[in-house]
Amino acid sequence: MANMTDRNTGGNNLVNKLMQALYSSSTTFTITPGTSGGSAFTITPPFFLRLMTAAGSNTANGTEASGNGYTANGSSLGSSAFGTPSGGVSTNNNAVSWTASGGNLGGAAIVGIEIWDSAATKLRYLQGTITSVTVATGNTLNFAAGSITADASQW
Repeated sequence: MANMTDRNTGGNNLVNKLMQALYSSSTTFTITPGTSGGSAFTITPPFFLRLMTAAGSNTANGTEASGNGYTANGSSLGSSAFGTPSGGVSTNNNAVSWTASGGNLGGAAIVGIEIWDSAATKLRYLQGTITSVTVATGNTLNFAAGSITADASQW
């Protein structure tokens, strides 16, 4: 059996096109499977960045932060969450920040982030860990534009 891959870094490869469709669209759209079966899948932007006090994994969601300046379900990454991918890698287009009030942001150290859609039944798309940070009252946790990387280079 042959193994196939497309690792070229030009703008025309399938990975870049999939990343562009998934994370750069500002409108809801549905992907419908062909005649082989399967279920339709709806992409529902905008995407939201959530902070985690316990990191998730590829098979389990993390524990979302709660309170003290953090709003449940996170903060919007904007109408077009990620920029144009190259080599299967894309970064966030917009800055997102939270300011702690009344105690440490989220009630505990922040150790991970997750990206969720805005559907009625929300779906997690991406997850990752960050260097643990405790954000005290009055301080701000900021993710600048370009600081969050979605990496599909190994698809």
